[in-house]
Amino acid sequence: MSLSIKQIAELAGVSRGTVDRAINGREGINPEIKAKILAIAAEAGYRTNRAGKMLGIRKKPFKIGIQMPAVGNDFFVDVQAGLGAAAVELADYGLELMIRTMKGYSVEKQIAQIRDLVAEGIHALAFVPIDHPDISSLLNELSEREIPVMTINTDITVGPRLGYIGNDYFHSGTIAAGLMGLIAGKRPLKTLILTGSTRILGHNQRIAGFEQTVKQNYPEIGILDVEENQDDDNKSYQLVKAALTRWPEMDALYLTAAGVAGACQALQDHAGERRITLICFDQTKSAAPFQKSGLITASIGQEPFQQGYLAIKLLFEYLLDGTKPPPRTLTRNEIFIREHLLQR
Repeated sequence: MSLSIKQIAELAGVSRGTVDRAINGREGINPEIKAKILAIAAEAGYRTNRAGKMLGIRKKPFKIGIQMPAVGNDFFVDVQAGLGAAAVELADYGLELMIRTMKGYSVEKQIAQIRDLVAEGIHALAFVPIDHPDISSLLNELSEREIPVMTINTDITVGPRLGYIGNDYFHSGTIAAGLMGLIAGKRPLKTLILTGSTRILGHNQRIAGFEQTVKQNYPEIGILDVEENQDDDNKSYQLVKAALTRWPEMDALYLTAAGVAGACQALQDHAGERRITLICFDQTKSAAPFQKSGLITASIGQEPFQQGYLAIKLLFEYLLDGTKPPPRTLTRNEIFIREHLLQR
């Protein structure tokens, strides 16, 4: 008689999640433990019924809801490409993606769009959460309704969710500070920080990582202020334009999120002979000309395609047979300079 995953876990002295990873060939498991689990499973004649389940869902396809602040933010173009690629792979099983997008970070709008998705019968949700108590309360409600949730691109401080897929934002902030410090040498740099929103946990973590690393390792870097641009290019333009007048000594700019093209346009229009060191994140179509021209000193990528792709794959596997993903699936930090784009 075939053993259950629970029985294999007990025999191997590991969790059921570890058995899931071993049997389904997922990463994040010690090779020796994996070999032990597979040996126990093989001896017991264990085999999943995944093939049968996948045939069954064609009669009642899964609906996965997506909610993102993607309007006016071309970072999410690659996230949506990843969502689409996963949907194409799973199209034979009738998977349906139901996508809602908004501009900016309205708690009320995010809640309304998620409630619309729930009303349309989604079986699971992947979304980019605003870090707010009302969103945490909504996660509690979804948990009670047994709708699994993956947070993507940024996480939330409190609230039940199946897992998080995205960047280690604090670490990316430390990398940004390290880049700024290497560029500065021992030369003082007066830096303005532009962030998307203090309602977004990831943006706050990028500031915290930057500030901590500057304090510990690069005291020559001074921080003039932190201002919000709501991931909006027009607002970013106005903020940088005003900053250049307000702080004649400003010679560095650190952007934690979107609005990069607007900030660059302001530098190009108003900086004159002043050379501004600019560190930002992501490779977007709107920012590419400024990186090619050298106005962007360096940017740090976070694999947005993988964020979208893995969100759908992992939620599908969970809906299919209860395979739980790791609590955190982290995408890589990648440093890009002008020469990366010039090679294309």
